[in-house]
Amino acid sequence: MEIAFSNAAIDAEYKRWASKIDQTDQCDTRETVGVLDVLRAHFLIADYFYGKEAGLGGIGPRDLHLLHSAVYRQFVAYGGDCKWKTPYEKAATLVFGLVTDHPFHDANKRTGLLIYLYALHKMNRQPTNGQKELEDFMVEVAERSLSKYRRMKDLLKREDDADVLFLSDYLKRHSRERDSRFYTITYNELDRRLRDFGYCLSNPHKNYIDICRMESYKEFRIFGKKRERLVTVAQVGFPSWKSQVGKGAISTIRKATRLTPEHGVDSASFYRGADPLNSLIAQYEGPLQRLAFR
Repeated sequence: MEIAFSNAAIDAEYKRWASKIDQTDQCDTRETVGVLDVLRAHFLIADYFYGKEAGLGGIGPRDLHLLHSAVYRQFVAYGGDCKWKTPYEKAATLVFGLVTDHPFHDANKRTGLLIYLYALHKMNRQPTNGQKELEDFMVEVAERSLSKYRRMKDLLKREDDADVLFLSDYLKRHSRERDSRFYTITYNELDRRLRDFGYCLSNPHKNYIDICRMESYKEFRIFGKKRERLVTVAQVGFPSWKSQVGKGAISTIRKATRLTPEHGVDSASFYRGADPLNSLIAQYEGPLQRLAFR
């Protein structure tokens, strides 16, 4: 997966840490989140909020042992029997480890929230509760203050891992199946996907941007130097490169570029390689930013 950071220093620091991790990442499965996923989530948050007065005191893991320890929680087993059975339990123990064990210098609650959302995405689910509620809940998990909930009180009476079990139940109860017909993507990533098909986004102006076809031509026919020109085929609203692209804009773009199932390009092909973490950050920008000060 291509990972694009807008800040060169953050990009270099991510690559430095990523080079120390096994690139096959055995922790990344259909039901679990990998070490590189968590590292990427943390650095994408740092990149997205860079320069936005987002209260980021430090970037990167405190050490790799703490990061691996948080991720390996998903695979704890006794006598070959896995402690955590369901994807919800595996996601819950990971999120709990991220926000309470502090494997990163800063942004542990924000990384935990993003991984919470990403784990649901991998299950083809999405949250049903509001963003402010999710934000408050992540603070409660970090502060170990879940005992105000009746179910948590019941779990505390009989379970040693009440926090994780409560979080697992919360993940399941407060989510629903995601509409897989629509993928989330940012304008930055959309531009990269379009370029694979010979199109691009260009000329952002007055909250709009052009969708262009890239054409090659020779200035003087046979002996001329090969040049490229952009031919505008459509125009859509444009808030910023890091913003999420709406359904209407996606529909307009795919029709104008003929990148539709009718012309041999289904959604899986069109979005292949897009990183959902970027879109989740754009979608949950509010709580991710506010958590910096909580």
